[in-house]
Amino acid sequence: MEKGRSKVSIIIPNYNGKEYLKRLLPSIANQTFDDYEVIIIDDFSPDRSVLEYIKTFIKDHKNMRLIENGENMGFVKTCNKGFRLADGDYICLLTNDTEVKSNFVERNVEIMDADSSIGVLSCVIVDQRGNNWFSGGSFKAGLRVNLRDDFQGVRSIDWVAGTACFYRRGVFDKVGLLSEAFFMYHEDIDFCLRVRNETDYKVCMFPEKLVTHYVWSLEPGPPDLAKEDRLYYYLHRNHILLLKRYCPKYIPKILLYNLREIIILLIVPRSKLRPRAFLLSIPRVIPIIRGTLDGLIKRQSE
Repeated sequence: MEKGRSKVSIIIPNYNGKEYLKRLLPSIANQTFDDYEVIIIDDFSPDRSVLEYIKTFIKDHKNMRLIENGENMGFVKTCNKGFRLADGDYICLLTNDTEVKSNFVERNVEIMDADSSIGVLSCVIVDQRGNNWFSGGSFKAGLRVNLRDDFQGVRSIDWVAGTACFYRRGVFDKVGLLSEAFFMYHEDIDFCLRVRNETDYKVCMFPEKLVTHYVWSLEPGPPDLAKEDRLYYYLHRNHILLLKRYCPKYIPKILLYNLREIIILLIVPRSKLRPRAFLLSIPRVIPIIRGTLDGLIKRQSE
């Protein structure tokens, strides 16, 4: 990647999500920092009205552009496409279900400008109820943990969520792009672990709460069973992939954790004589088993 023209490139992968974009795009347009471009990449959304909304919105914002995938590529490939198109010194990844404060870009740039050793940076992310959703990630003894504590100052951590984060351009030159073996979920953990293991750059968090993540499971209405199935499958599959790549000795431990999760899902509803809860737990168990098995047998091609 060559040094680009903008200070910051903001990449927004999108799939449907028009109602989310109605919050995110105005918040991005209202930044106190003005040297940035926005690249929205639509991953072949079935809801074509989202494209009309984006096109209408960006008419008044010359620093924004829309890229349309000709087929559904998936989250990670879409992110990587955006990274290749970006010309900024810093590259920011934002998922479409976020909303940012007006000084979001400015504060990230200030911190990264002040410390050239920071390669990846994120602020604290809150959910739509105002609770800490992510304040850093830990990956110890095979367990990946989302921290939700309050803290002071800039701190080094193991990984940051790809929900809302800044990358220094030089990081990609050293470790490459996101691993497409993950498809979705945990690609952010893998990337940060590569940065920590293969470069001298730090992965950091700062304590300002500048991003709201609209967590789908907290939204009103019936659960999205298809989305839940994908979540359980990829979280468990990709956790095993991480272990195989970084700490295979912990695989037996995590297999026991997964078995315990399955038992809890199946046995607890029965023990409380809640037949409906038992029936609802079965669809959750199946993707856990499939994800775990697929993670064990998947070859690491990268």
